Amino acid sequence: MNKEIENPRRNFIKKSALAATAINLSGMFWETEAKAMAKVIELSSDKPASEQKTVALIANIYRNSAHADVIATKLFAGIPTDDGMVAPQVKIISVWIDQIGDNDTGVRIAGMNGAKMYDTIAGALTLGGDKLAVDAVIYVGEHGDYDKSRYGIKMYPRMNYLEQIFRVFDASNKSVPLFNDKHLSYSWLDSKWVYDRAKELNVPMMAGSSLPFCWRDQPLEHPLGVKITEAVAIGYASLDAYGFHVAEILQCMVERREGGETGVRSVLGLGGDDVWKAMDDGEINLDLVNAACNKIQGRKEGNMRDLVKDPNAIIVEYTDGTKGAIVMLTGYVNQGWAYAANTAQGQVATEFVLDHSMSYSHFSYLTLNIQKFIVTGNPTAPVERTLLTSGISDMGIRSLVDGKKIETPFLNIKYSAAGFEPIRPTAPRPEGQSIGPWPPKGYEFIIPERFKK
Repeated sequence: MNKEIENPRRNFIKKSALAATAINLSGMFWETEAKAMAKVIELSSDKPASEQKTVALIANIYRNSAHADVIATKLFAGIPTDDGMVAPQVKIISVWIDQIGDNDTGVRIAGMNGAKMYDTIAGALTLGGDKLAVDAVIYVGEHGDYDKSRYGIKMYPRMNYLEQIFRVFDASNKSVPLFNDKHLSYSWLDSKWVYDRAKELNVPMMAGSSLPFCWRDQPLEHPLGVKITEAVAIGYASLDAYGFHVAEILQCMVERREGGETGVRSVLGLGGDDVWKAMDDGEINLDLVNAACNKIQGRKEGNMRDLVKDPNAIIVEYTDGTKGAIVMLTGYVNQGWAYAANTAQGQVATEFVLDHSMSYSHFSYLTLNIQKFIVTGNPTAPVERTLLTSGISDMGIRSLVDGKKIETPFLNIKYSAAGFEPIRPTAPRPEGQSIGPWPPKGYEFIIPERFKK
């Protein structure tokens, strides 16, 4: 096995030293210098440009702070991590953006780095030809102006655009690594179609949230085979926008339990006073909720029930009897995320920590995992996790709106977390280059107004 793959932290440091000599974060660069810097990143990579994996970027929208920006711009300009700037090992050479508005930054960034814009998804994948002509595809289907369903779920066209990608794979009789940001689709039926189609075409696929790859304070990873009786994951904002992230926090932890993942028997969505009642009745373990919330630095002082005006929750009943809960506590945890569980070794809890600086460097670690997947062909997380969380999220919101528990025999998704090797930070919280300065000179136009002094 390649030593660089075996020790990703050492690999960070090596590339950081190379890139730091060339990427001056304090000097004065303009756009022409930014273009030159893209060449410097190529030269500081372990592989010459001619050997780097080529990537087509497909995005709903590309503006500052959108997911396309906080992932793809790092692959263009360098990846800020705790250990320093990491030179990208893959090269985005083609770009398709669905919605290009006045606030778009993607077209400009693509031009600065020699990536060609295309009018169609197929064009970006074939480079204007007839067959697949890139080594990998990244689809960032988050953000943009799209309608909401009758359940209030934003209907991102993920299945529509993934289907176009699969068409190129099928017509080319060739599949390459495909990363899909966040859930597979807003709809369970569409998510299952995406998963089945990828399997049919033998597509190496990885998907999901940045949360499983972020900092954990206190550092916590369940050993494989741990006995878990009950677990909760905590977040904020709506079940539609951020509930998926909390589902991924829950799932990336409980999938390591004894027997592996065997699926979900039912989900129950709750809102308002029904959430507090579920805690009082023991349907949601209040002790675990408190243990998780107590790990969150920066949560508001005071009574949870006084501070949270509109709580939401999804109770998840796993087929093996494990109990899970996704709890959204806007107004109490601020921008905090956390997890707690009862295990055979006792109660454990940790905060899942994001970087709220301009770097958004939790996406750096997601990007490093995407890059490792593209370079090795091996996902660092099971796509089945995201298939399951996509289903939990959809069914949870449907249950909340319809006011009844949903039995989910179709979520009998079985998989093992064994054998996956994610890259995650080892520090408990962001440090070093992760917290800036960012962006590199020449990219100042991506700084949102709220970050400008």
